[in-house]
Amino acid sequence: MEDALQAIITAARQPYHQAAVVTDSSFLLIYPPERELDVRSALQDRCYPELKAAGIPCEQFDLSGFLFSCFSAEELAEQADDEFRNYRLTRQGLAARAERLLIARLGEYSAKLPDVNLFVISTVSLFPLVRYGEVLRQLRDLRLRLFIAFPGEERGGKLHFMNEPDGGNYLASKITFKF
Repeated sequence: MEDALQAIITAARQPYHQAAVVTDSSFLLIYPPERELDVRSALQDRCYPELKAAGIPCEQFDLSGFLFSCFSAEELAEQADDEFRNYRLTRQGLAARAERLLIARLGEYSAKLPDVNLFVISTVSLFPLVRYGEVLRQLRDLRLRLFIAFPGEERGGKLHFMNEPDGGNYLASKITFKF
């Protein structure tokens, strides 16, 4: 785990520059799902404070309450009713909306806080709705560096979020936590 934390801190200390062709300015922090709390604690208790103390611009975006900010109580009740009529279509609609709103929110961060290191944590809160490969594909032009918590693994060159295939064609750099 120490190597991954040091790689994060080193990457965050680098001056931000516009994305290159080979990778974009995003980092996937890949770790076993059962270590979610360990990694989140390490990011919040070590990386984030160390960067702040060094004057490195960084922010956290905790997704644990994100869906509740996206939907009103009435919309959630309507979605619950729709789920009984056609679960598959309801889930697809919720997924598309959640991905679209997440992309928009990250765009807002980029506009308000250009050149910042943004740690996106509690990504598991949006499982199974959001496919981070699809989200990242839309974020090539952000003027910030993303560090996205990714509880999963890489198997056969493909990423799996919470043991489910998650899009593909990532141009993000990968930092893997070893335990």
